[in-house]
Amino acid sequence: MRHFFCLSLLSCLLSSSVMLRAQAPDNYTPISLNDLSGFESAASAWKVQGEIAMNPLNPTGMSTKAGSGILVGSKGQPIRTRTTMQDMRLRLECMLSPGAQAYIILPGGPRILLAEGTSASEPTASTSGYVGQFPIQNAAKAAGLWQVVELAYDAQLPTQPTMSRLNSLVLNGVVVQQNVYLPRRPGLSGAQPIALEVTNGTAAFRNIGFQSLANRQPLKISDLSYRLYTDAWDTATPVKLDREEKTTAITQEVANGLREFHLFFEGTMNIEESGDYTFTIAQSGPRAQLSIDGKPVVTVGESTSQDLHTGRAVLEKGTHRFILRYSRFPWRRPALGLSVTASGIRSYDLSALSSLPVPEPKPYLGVTPEDRPEMIRSFVFYGQEKAKRTHVLSVGSPAGWHYTLDLNRGALLQTWRGQFADVTEMWYERGEPQLLSTAGLTVPVSGQSSYAVLSDKSTAWPDSAAINYLGYRLTPAGVPAMRYALGAATLTDLLSADTKGLNRTVSLEGNAPANLFVLAGVGSSIVQVEKGLYRIDDRYYVRVDKKLSVTQRTSAGRQELLIPVNGKVEYSMFW
Repeated sequence: MRHFFCLSLLSCLLSSSVMLRAQAPDNYTPISLNDLSGFESAASAWKVQGEIAMNPLNPTGMSTKAGSGILVGSKGQPIRTRTTMQDMRLRLECMLSPGAQAYIILPGGPRILLAEGTSASEPTASTSGYVGQFPIQNAAKAAGLWQVVELAYDAQLPTQPTMSRLNSLVLNGVVVQQNVYLPRRPGLSGAQPIALEVTNGTAAFRNIGFQSLANRQPLKISDLSYRLYTDAWDTATPVKLDREEKTTAITQEVANGLREFHLFFEGTMNIEESGDYTFTIAQSGPRAQLSIDGKPVVTVGESTSQDLHTGRAVLEKGTHRFILRYSRFPWRRPALGLSVTASGIRSYDLSALSSLPVPEPKPYLGVTPEDRPEMIRSFVFYGQEKAKRTHVLSVGSPAGWHYTLDLNRGALLQTWRGQFADVTEMWYERGEPQLLSTAGLTVPVSGQSSYAVLSDKSTAWPDSAAINYLGYRLTPAGVPAMRYALGAATLTDLLSADTKGLNRTVSLEGNAPANLFVLAGVGSSIVQVEKGLYRIDDRYYVRVDKKLSVTQRTSAGRQELLIPVNGKVEYSMFW
């Protein structure tokens, strides 16, 4: 096992990436895909379709339906938008056929590679996100699954006119590039179109939207004052008023010299443009809150490392009163920052730069499986649940496919591909949260028990099964095989990885109950791609033996894929 202790630079980069994603508003300007009128004259390689389906195992297994909303391209000339832009954000969804490669060509000429991601190996020049520099990791999905690409880009830099900068590239929720300087193509300047090019196979695009970024500041602050209280740091409603004064800046430095305090800034927000504004608070302290017109917009609990927290408010043109509260820990250096952004507007600070000092280094602690699988016990938050899952085991494989099990329920919670585990919240300082975070392309699974006895095929799948965890046994390769008591039988659940995905084997010993099933997939949509191959939403594939009896059903408003367990059953997952 190897632990990575990265310096504060990486921590800062990751923090800024979170800021970019958290602050990017939803209202992108769409590029119409009703037809090709939103593009310059396109070659025959490009068409608009209503539906598309691809087989991840067969490059020729593709079908389309007439309609609108999806741009489909094959190898040939690029297609260019009629809209031109410079600095921008871009968001789109793409689907690639097996072995396909395509490019997003940005204003000024830089090219971003898109490639289908069945390989979980170290990133190369043929990995999605390659821009002349290898991506941080391979976060691309398998062929036939819709993928989300988000980027922030500066087409020309004032101090380096021959260069552009890719501020952030996020693929399927994973940051794969950050702050990459790219050469501009000679002779290209000013606003340029975005282009899409397919160099191999077939690529489909939908929900293409952009924001042209401007440096204007339509929200300004005036009539600013503060109240300073000296109550203990954990006082909910402070009463010991030290002073109340006018000020020209939001900064916690007005309380210099005090080890614990509570600050309340109050003032007017002058809105020049009605819109949806996103506010970000970065702070180190027991609490912070921004309220506008008496309504909380951002509320932050205890924070020790200047984590970023965002909130949104729709503000009409005119004036709005606001209150910003901040409290200091006596054992931590104070830090408070407030920034704002809106659609098409770069984020800018509302607080003084000196109010948010450079944070203390917080290392990134990771675990990487090398020669054998790694196992980590931890807590995990699943989905929107408020309580932690506490009896949890995460298993990482050197092959690059990983998973988390809820041992109490026999539930497969999540699977992921790429880097294994971020254990910073477990091992750094006190590690109080004891939370493990996935470090790669993550696929949530059902969160319910993976096995259940059903009286018939219409019986609803239970949240928890009548099983008792017995521990695990290691295979010679170091893979844990989980064991559960199920009535008079013993159930063994073995999840192992190879280069193609996760393989699951569920077997029974003893007096096995009748009508035992495995929940192999659950989602809003399950599509049979071919005999023995199923697509679960756009999250993952399930592959079973073509001779196996499989039940695909609708239950409680969702689709489920059930496999009967008669002694032993095997299936695989990949994405």
